[in-house]
Amino acid sequence: MPVSGEWFTPTGLSFNSVVARPDTTWVHFSFSDDDGIVGQGEITDTQVDQSIAPIVARLADRLRGQKLTSDSDVITLNNLTAEQLEEDVPLATAVSGLRCAVVDALAQRAQLSLVDYLRVSFGHEGKAEQKVRLYSNINRALKPDFDGSNDRSPDGFAEMAERAMEAGFTTAKCAPFDECMAPFNNSGLPREAEMGLDRIRAAKAVIGPDRTLLVDCHSRFDLESALALEPELRKEGVGWFEEPVDPITMADDLRIIRDKAEMTMAGAEMGYGVAFFTKLMEEDVLDVVMPDVKFCGGPVEAYLIGRELEARWEGSVSMHCPSGPLSLLASAHATAAFGNKIPLEHAVYEAEWRHEVLEPFETIKDGYLELTDGYGLGGRVDPVTVAMRGRAWTE
Repeated sequence: MPVSGEWFTPTGLSFNSVVARPDTTWVHFSFSDDDGIVGQGEITDTQVDQSIAPIVARLADRLRGQKLTSDSDVITLNNLTAEQLEEDVPLATAVSGLRCAVVDALAQRAQLSLVDYLRVSFGHEGKAEQKVRLYSNINRALKPDFDGSNDRSPDGFAEMAERAMEAGFTTAKCAPFDECMAPFNNSGLPREAEMGLDRIRAAKAVIGPDRTLLVDCHSRFDLESALALEPELRKEGVGWFEEPVDPITMADDLRIIRDKAEMTMAGAEMGYGVAFFTKLMEEDVLDVVMPDVKFCGGPVEAYLIGRELEARWEGSVSMHCPSGPLSLLASAHATAAFGNKIPLEHAVYEAEWRHEVLEPFETIKDGYLELTDGYGLGGRVDPVTVAMRGRAWTE
């Protein structure tokens, strides 16, 4: 990098948000120059528990008026280290969003789609696919809606899984263990896990033996309970065991679980950088790592993670993306660039109007996201949708 000597000199910064559900607000920002080039990033903070916009504004001040030739300038011009970004998730979220916006702008300058920009920049031969296979995360659609309705019963999980299968998805994921949080009062399999297993059984009955159900545990277990749960999930035909414990703070326990488990172990959605994910694989902590474009360093870093790890451990990278359409689009460009083996996550049915957030509309057919023909990300957050369902502001 850069491609053809392109650069981007940002001067303007603005934010917007779109309310999808009572507990889900997709937050974005635009970074623009005086020539009308606008790079965008998503900084949705549902998993960070604090506003990321002020951090973006602070970091962006160091970039204004600078001649940026690479998304890594976000790091160097702010004097940040990899260690800081691995340890500070809000900071990593802000940096990931800014790196996304900068590379989006640079690809526009080069008059290339982001997927092509990534492959040209890093000498990746061949032509990328223009559609990306997805798997359906049904969990967020089962959370409370504005009318207070939600159905997290086994039947509710089954109905949502059936809807996803009918739409052409061949894999679904759920997070069924609402009642669980270690430590538990009984040894072995926690009593609190029984309702979650009932939800899994109901969903799997709909999905059938020839399609895949993945289970995310949201780090609700500990070493003993995770080891007791694994054979139960295996018995129900679950495709992978995602984050029974936190892979960042409890890597040693997770390594033990992986060593004893017969199932595929997946996780690390909150991690940052190629080095971090490589270490998880080299130290046998996980079978599949799950970088999230919002936290891992943006689409360039996601591409590098996928390219480098897949070359050493085929089928080891599955991008995490339970967020809004802009993150899904950035993730799709990255996964298409490195040639993903595992489908990209997509939070289905959280908002029926979700496709309207981007212009042109997000297009998902038969379980695939179709990339547009535009430069950069090829999609922009629609100000009309923001006006109707959210707000815009400056910091």
